[in-house]
Amino acid sequence: MKHHGRKICGALLWRCVPLVFFLAFTSCSTVKVRTLHGKLTRESIESARELRMLDEDAYKNEEVEEIAVDCLSLLRDARRYEWRGQTGRAAGCYLHSALYARNELAATHLELDTRKKLLELHNFSLARFVEYWIGNGRAGGNDGDTFYCGDVRFDVSTGAGSYYEDDYFDNVVSTVSVKGRGVVKKRRDGIGASLVGVRHQSPERAEEMEYFFRRGLHVPVSAVIENVTDSSGGRSVAISFLNPLVTTSYEYGGFDYAVAADFSSPVEMLASGENELILGLAGFFLAAVQIEESGIFLAEPYDPNRIPVVLTHGLFSSPMIWRDIIPHMSAEDDLSEKYQFMLFAYPSSLTIPESARLFRECLADLRAKYDPEGNDPLSKNMIGVGHSMGGVLTHLLVADMGDHLWDQFSDVPFSQFEFPPGGVKEDARSLTFFAPDPAVRRAVYYSTPHGGAELAELNAANVVSRLAKLPSGFLDVTTTVFEMPFQKDLGVTLGKKMTSIQSLQPDSPIVEALNQAPYKPGVVYHSIIGDRGKNDTPNSSDGVVEYWSSHQKGAESELIVPTGHRSYEDQKAIEELERILRLHAGLTEG
Repeated sequence: MKHHGRKICGALLWRCVPLVFFLAFTSCSTVKVRTLHGKLTRESIESARELRMLDEDAYKNEEVEEIAVDCLSLLRDARRYEWRGQTGRAAGCYLHSALYARNELAATHLELDTRKKLLELHNFSLARFVEYWIGNGRAGGNDGDTFYCGDVRFDVSTGAGSYYEDDYFDNVVSTVSVKGRGVVKKRRDGIGASLVGVRHQSPERAEEMEYFFRRGLHVPVSAVIENVTDSSGGRSVAISFLNPLVTTSYEYGGFDYAVAADFSSPVEMLASGENELILGLAGFFLAAVQIEESGIFLAEPYDPNRIPVVLTHGLFSSPMIWRDIIPHMSAEDDLSEKYQFMLFAYPSSLTIPESARLFRECLADLRAKYDPEGNDPLSKNMIGVGHSMGGVLTHLLVADMGDHLWDQFSDVPFSQFEFPPGGVKEDARSLTFFAPDPAVRRAVYYSTPHGGAELAELNAANVVSRLAKLPSGFLDVTTTVFEMPFQKDLGVTLGKKMTSIQSLQPDSPIVEALNQAPYKPGVVYHSIIGDRGKNDTPNSSDGVVEYWSSHQKGAESELIVPTGHRSYEDQKAIEELERILRLHAGLTEG
């Protein structure tokens, strides 16, 4: 979620602010994150204290009290080692504390409150150890995978049940240490160290990390102690790194626990410091730069078994708008096991046909990399979710366009139309003739102007269009394909410069064609539409798009929510997406 040119808030911003605010893309929300490692240490010590007090006051379990006292002593030792810079010793003491708590968790007759506090102590201690192990131990410090606490040696390795391979993450951060703002809080309590796993971009990983954001991979991870065995002179400890999106429960000591995870912290760290409004404006006005960072981005490593859901933003927007949707869906165990989320980013000032072509090309490239044989859901079973103009792009993935778009431009058959030389004809063909995507079987539209938006006809909209800097390498319909003297056979009059704003006008060629083109057979689609709480549908509007434009005849469902244009933020709208995803995966009946 790269940000470009905050200077656009100067000379350009004052000219476009009225329209942008009118379009309701006025959120100045900035995601902010601080990482407070000392907090995890303090929380670990406090858990041991509370466990001791809890047991003394309520249950009189001497064994638990002894464990609490021992752990408290170990954690205080760990803190002293930290102050001295002896991180290897500190890490060993954190691990020792986690093992003490883990052993006691196997007891069958623990009171519920005691078990919860033991679990918390275990998780915090283990999280701090893993932060040291991955962040320092494997970087060359602390003798690699060997740690000491007093005279006790711990030889640590990655367990056989680990979802992630050895040395996969460059760093891990305990979610207890992450203090963020700007993303909905979604977590799951249970067993394990709740972490954010970080894998950075680097020149050596260019091919591997091609479909991840500039800041690299940030995913929820849960570390659990898989097994412990005595070894010569010490103890061997195997720790597994679970993917809590696919492994939602874990058995230990005869008890089934939920796998602890935080689904918001990875998003917060990835988007830290980013401002939604600035990203959206940069995506429109600096399209020539933004095109270099366009494409489909994965929210996690590609999974050949789970159904892809592609989220597409709209005009003056960016993938950052989905920062709450992804944690919401990830926190639903049944959905996280079935789905993986991807985001399509594109310069929103490109004309709709150009963005639609970019979308198709990106999907084709993604399949060529991850599913060349076409056996995965990526090639057979996808869901497209789009907001506003992103919904139009999603609609174009499932529309059987045929000749409908070309017919808006000319009565002359494409094969007989006189094109200038230099490959223009093939460019025009790729923009106007395309088949529906074979894999997208369901579409969800948030506040989508299928019939265009009347706001796009305002004079201010044309002023804003002229400020956009389009990529020189992209075909501009109005200046290349349909420029004089080749306009003699055209049935429409086009201006000198065209952006997405003009192509969103109700009488634009792409809007007219989309209204005529049927959906591909078998596709299912849903609409979520805002009415600003006025309860005046069908005469309603979300402030940007009128109901008549958002409404789709034949939709399997249509939900009206009391919001403006940002309908995806409404709780009922989020729950509706959850319902649709469960329906699609066969988890519920219609």
